[in-house]
Amino acid sequence: MATKLKKASIAIRQNKGRDLSPKWDGHETMTADQFMKHFRTSMEWYRLESSGKELKPKVINWMSGNGYTKDQIKAFKDTKDNRCGTTMGSIAANLLRGMPAVRADFNEGRNTAEWLNKAIKAVIEEGKNDEVESEDPVTEVKITAQPTIQERVKEAAMKMTVEIEDAIESFQTDPETFDPKAFKLLNLLRGRQVKAAHARIIKELYSRNYHELVEAATTKDEQLKEAYAHLSKANLKKITLFYNEILTACDMLAQEAKVNKKPRAKKPTDKSKIVAKMKYLKQDDKLKIVSINPEDIIGAKELWVFNVKTRKLGKYVTTEFSELNIKGTTITGFNENTSMQKTLRKPEEQLKELKSAGKVVLRKFLDDIKAVDIKLNGRINEDTVLLKVQ
Repeated sequence: MATKLKKASIAIRQNKGRDLSPKWDGHETMTADQFMKHFRTSMEWYRLESSGKELKPKVINWMSGNGYTKDQIKAFKDTKDNRCGTTMGSIAANLLRGMPAVRADFNEGRNTAEWLNKAIKAVIEEGKNDEVESEDPVTEVKITAQPTIQERVKEAAMKMTVEIEDAIESFQTDPETFDPKAFKLLNLLRGRQVKAAHARIIKELYSRNYHELVEAATTKDEQLKEAYAHLSKANLKKITLFYNEILTACDMLAQEAKVNKKPRAKKPTDKSKIVAKMKYLKQDDKLKIVSINPEDIIGAKELWVFNVKTRKLGKYVTTEFSELNIKGTTITGFNENTSMQKTLRKPEEQLKELKSAGKVVLRKFLDDIKAVDIKLNGRINEDTVLLKVQ
């Protein structure tokens, strides 16, 4: 049946300028079976000939003649076009062409207009935050602002659905030979370089149709059942499975992106903030020694300190794979076993010698001092001068 209607639709397109949409003239004399058959044929005609976007103006026209305010019409008009499904668009088109909203022997006497009212209300509620293109109705000059990143991503995502749309069209042409798993949607989308942002948009695009197909298989709503009555249970299951494959592939791509996402590089902390609370002695005039900038300690492998009160000279060293750092007023990252301090007997002479010593001399400088080794604990106070780092 779908194939015949497809061929008929091609012929219809050739009759430009003529409105060949289904009419409802003489519906009063139709039997229940005739009415049902005509409804089914008209719904299928709109489904093949138009998309939800193309049928959206039909809904707006119906709203304007059925008590909706300008604000309500504008609210519906401003929603994304894909929120208007082909079912509600087809219903509106049929009502505009003369189909009665209520008939006792059709759909258990339910009011078709009430169903459409609820569908419109749902679309307005779901799409109240949708963004639409602005246009000046007086001058008819479009606002040509640069597209946002979100708009560019959406445009790219729409281009990535070409094969999906072709598959859906192939189902409409010949549902019997359609195989929903033959398209390998996950590999197809990967080949299209679909990222997580694209996957979310594609999923949203097909979710509405999927849920409508699922509902059509179990619903008691005669109108929705009739909209898909041309499909056998097997073919309805096929197309439902295909839509489910689309959503599953999108979910997998979004999940893969989370797993493969590189951790954000940690922003280096401002060194001045790290040393802000550190207490140390900036200089000692008697010994003629001046502290280095404590920021130089961060990342160093070695630090020499001198406590003017206890006369202890200390040397902080790190392990092979660590660096010195500062936390509050404490040195961190040093090797507790090899970081030592000794008491100086002649600090003025010994510190002067330390200041002029090179790397080779510094290696054994502390060892050559005849005093007891004392382990360093990392704490720096107001009596400690920060001598040098390496």
